[in-house]
Amino acid sequence: MDRNINPWDIPEWHALGREAALVRHLIGSGATALGRANYADQMGEYYTAFFGLSVGLERLAKLILVADYAINNNGRMPEEKEVRKFGHKLLDLANAVDAVSKTRDLGLRYTRPDTQISRKILECLDAFADARRGRYANFASLDEPNLSSEEPIGKWWDEVAEAILHQHYYGKSSQRRVEANAEVIDYFMSPISMVRQTDESGRMMQDVKSASIRTGQNKIVQRLGRYYALTIARWLSDVLSRIARTACHQHNVDGFFGIEEYFYTYTVDDSFLKNRKVWPLR
Repeated sequence: MDRNINPWDIPEWHALGREAALVRHLIGSGATALGRANYADQMGEYYTAFFGLSVGLERLAKLILVADYAINNNGRMPEEKEVRKFGHKLLDLANAVDAVSKTRDLGLRYTRPDTQISRKILECLDAFADARRGRYANFASLDEPNLSSEEPIGKWWDEVAEAILHQHYYGKSSQRRVEANAEVIDYFMSPISMVRQTDESGRMMQDVKSASIRTGQNKIVQRLGRYYALTIARWLSDVLSRIARTACHQHNVDGFFGIEEYFYTYTVDDSFLKNRKVWPLR
């Protein structure tokens, strides 16, 4: 912005800044909760993660599409009815963002994640955003028990967690370590312990060994589930950062001035995404 315009005098700049701050923390709270969620005493963290990530990623994608709209319309921001046309389907929004980034040749540092795990994450979050299949699945299943198969935590474990385990756990040293530890714990604890737990897929665990194995698996899924979810946020953040600068500095859409600063926290390398437990970064 080099035309002696003060962004504080631009209502759109304030509105977009508030939205960016909201999105930044929605994604952060979701990623943080995902790294804490487990079957034993933090089951509710799964829902916190799904709410934060599904809404946060949806709104981040919409910020990108708003910037694209403004560029295409000589700086004019979309009316509310135009934003509604973007819809709520996370998969559709991700595809729309991908098309925009390729059309505009934004020169991204971080391209769209295209692994089986990242695809499954988007599918699960997309399903969660569907009220009947996701956010309200527990209530819906009260009168339609068949909908219990859409329960979001079970779906996440069966589709995302299992994909993570197949790639990073089964047949690897981590599996041997977890199962060896479970054998030791079972040897000492089984004579004096009783287990009555339900895992994320709704199956009963009634022995120390199986509960211990699931706990070991869960630690792997916590860390890598958070990582793969954050790679999606990183890609979208990179797209927004670049299209926002394009909108502001090449097309005089001053409402996007500096908005990328909200998302620098997510455009970091893999070591941060894998190891930092609390998001957004401070």
